[in-house]
Amino acid sequence: MAGKRQIRTVRLSETVSPFGPGAIVDILGESFMAVTGDKWPPSSVRQPISCDRLAAKLRVDELWAAPSTGNPEGPRTPGLEFVRFPAWLFCQECRRMVNWRRTMEKGQSPACPDCEGRLVPMRFVVACTDGSHAADVPWVDWTHRDADTACSAKDRLRFQPSRGSREGLSALEVTCDACKTRRSLGELRKDVLKKEGFTCRGAQPWQHEWGNCGRPLEVLQRGATSLHFGESVSAIDIPEVVGSAAELEERVKNHPYFTAIKHNPANNLLDDMIAELTAQYGYTADSVRGTVAALSGGEPNVLSAKGALVSEEYDAFMAAKAGTAPTENFVTRNVDLGEDGDSTVVAELRALISGVVIVDRLREVRASYGFRRYRPEADLVPAVPKSEFQKGWLPAVEGYGEGVFIQFDGAHVDEWAQHPEIMRRIGKITAHRDASTLGERLHTASPQYVLLHSFAHALMNELAFRSGYTAPSLRERIYCEAEGAYGAFIYTTSSDVEGTLGGLARQGEEPYLASVIVRALEQVAWCANDPVCSESDPQSIDGMNLSACHACMLAPETSCEGFNLLLDRTLLVGSPDLPGYFDNVTRLALESSIR
Repeated sequence: MAGKRQIRTVRLSETVSPFGPGAIVDILGESFMAVTGDKWPPSSVRQPISCDRLAAKLRVDELWAAPSTGNPEGPRTPGLEFVRFPAWLFCQECRRMVNWRRTMEKGQSPACPDCEGRLVPMRFVVACTDGSHAADVPWVDWTHRDADTACSAKDRLRFQPSRGSREGLSALEVTCDACKTRRSLGELRKDVLKKEGFTCRGAQPWQHEWGNCGRPLEVLQRGATSLHFGESVSAIDIPEVVGSAAELEERVKNHPYFTAIKHNPANNLLDDMIAELTAQYGYTADSVRGTVAALSGGEPNVLSAKGALVSEEYDAFMAAKAGTAPTENFVTRNVDLGEDGDSTVVAELRALISGVVIVDRLREVRASYGFRRYRPEADLVPAVPKSEFQKGWLPAVEGYGEGVFIQFDGAHVDEWAQHPEIMRRIGKITAHRDASTLGERLHTASPQYVLLHSFAHALMNELAFRSGYTAPSLRERIYCEAEGAYGAFIYTTSSDVEGTLGGLARQGEEPYLASVIVRALEQVAWCANDPVCSESDPQSIDGMNLSACHACMLAPETSCEGFNLLLDRTLLVGSPDLPGYFDNVTRLALESSIR
């Protein structure tokens, strides 16, 4: 008797991140992979999303959300296609391995053909080291590679413990019931695959035709983070504002080198243009490079697109501060830090922070641009392959929420950033960023950016206790794209069009914000892992953090725009040898609490 059809669901917001195209999706012990947009349902059942400036930066015509429904069990409910990956499963009862094909899908969990036991995914897959392809381990060929005789039924495999006392992967093996060939998983390695001639077939799990890749394969666990590096970009829905981003575009277009650069991007004039514009107007090198790429019509650079988007958003916050930028989805109000707490502490804080804008309602649109596998610098796989027969589009989701924008005093920040000890300390992070494979995915490691990023993390950790929202639901946006234009925006969104409940915006009001900031600084002035945390040099991936660990600074991955890297709490609160930006605030606050 056939079992009941099983309904598997994911949230609409998860179709871009973390379960965007190419990502593994675990549902009730089953493993699937999200497909690219060319395999999505037709536009007649998808939901259009409007965000012209995000679409323009990513150079597509449209943004579409996946079809959604409040009745997933309805017979005509549209849905997204997912492929079962890995396709090789094994039985938890008899250990039989089964290559599960699409024709075997009946809408229920797979069962063993021998004993009706539950089939679960194999633990290992292979990924291309350069081409971002993924595939099942070629279990049949790999197991029989050294077989002495021909096998009559090569697919009769079992995944089971090895005979004898062994450790690690060598304690597991794959055996063939037909020819009794057995092979230890200790031999399932990159060097062995290369030696035996196993190379990449140039395809994704949902593609039926092999490509012409031939590059080396690496064995990964199914849940490895390196199996999927998603590329997504978000933008806040803001009113039309003429600001620094538009000015930069005009200056680039009118620059005497631009025509030559547009026709020959590889020439050395680009570096000269960047040097001129950064020195004369204070733009960052990334923002100039991104603007040149956008105006030249080349492939969009995700980091440059992000820089251009946040630059426009900063201008919108400045307009909101002046009372000239309200819209339906960007409802703002200006507030003062207030007199909460010790007045001396608040006065010191006001000298360093030049403005606060509360956003009571905002709309954020997030689009998936593509993904990579195994290495952050591997080939990019587009979220939607280009087609000559339809407009360019990307998968996207929208959310509504609230937030608090804090503007830093640009003159104070730039003066502080010129201190020799600050420059020396940031030089360590910069050197490690430049040497890291992740470096090109991160913002430039300037003293200003690391300060703002560290402040945002400290503030998010404190707001998670006070606002009523969980830490993973809070997000940051750092504004550091031009000289003197510095700010941090902490916000939260929900897929509900009604938005969120107001708890975060309330913490930005006059009676609360000063105490929130002071308490956040007090919390990072000392770490539970000190003196190890404060004296370890460097920390985290490729040494791109200083004085930042899980006990004091790190935030949930969903909250941080920079992979929890380029952080240093010492820049906030100082040390005996280094002036922190807020060291006077922290000192006065601690003295006040002692009294």
